Amino acid sequence: MQIKKLLPFLGLLLVAKVNAQSLDDATSMKYQNISYLISTPKNYDSDKANPTILFLHGGDRSNTKHHPSKYAAKSGIDFPFIVIAPSCVGSCSWANVDLEGLLKQASKEVSIDANRIYLTGYSMGGAGTWANLKKINHLLAAAAPLAPAGGSTKDLCKAKDLPIRVYHGTADSGYRNSKNMVTTLKDCGAKDVELMSLEGAGHGIWPAIFSDASFYDWMLTHSRD
Repeated sequence: MQIKKLLPFLGLLLVAKVNAQSLDDATSMKYQNISYLISTPKNYDSDKANPTILFLHGGDRSNTKHHPSKYAAKSGIDFPFIVIAPSCVGSCSWANVDLEGLLKQASKEVSIDANRIYLTGYSMGGAGTWANLKKINHLLAAAAPLAPAGGSTKDLCKAKDLPIRVYHGTADSGYRNSKNMVTTLKDCGAKDVELMSLEGAGHGIWPAIFSDASFYDWMLTHSRD
């Protein structure tokens, strides 16, 4: 699918629970050696199962700078998601982070809908999304790599049944690899995979994506049940 224009606005477990409208009160917590935050939506109800975004940051190594809930709040978007945002710093690689274990721990602290878990990340986190959707596709309802800075086709067919949208600017150096990843999935028999091509856009597309209500609407159309 071609998008002709950019969207507007181009161990010890300690858990931080923050309102989606603000991350100011967030406290850094840990699962094994990975710090992470859990944010809850404005009208969070612990008695209900809540859709959940697993959010992987980019090479800026910040799990708050481009947090999806910040953009959603600025854009006035109804944002019903819990967001789990790990921090991968130093020599950490997203490919080596135990996201399944982290999700299991987080589910003890907040009411996650196990059928509506969505994986996304930008740049380095986009590459991390590719790496991890191969490993935890059985837990996910959908995944969306944003301007992924890399990605290997090895074992990619494991995720052929997972709904995937890949967002990439056509002027970004990694665009060709995203096309190759999508082609590989389709060759495996994937029926619900799309390359969302942002015509003429470079690398930093994620503020526009996280500010667009249709991105979250697409997630919510998918469930594992």
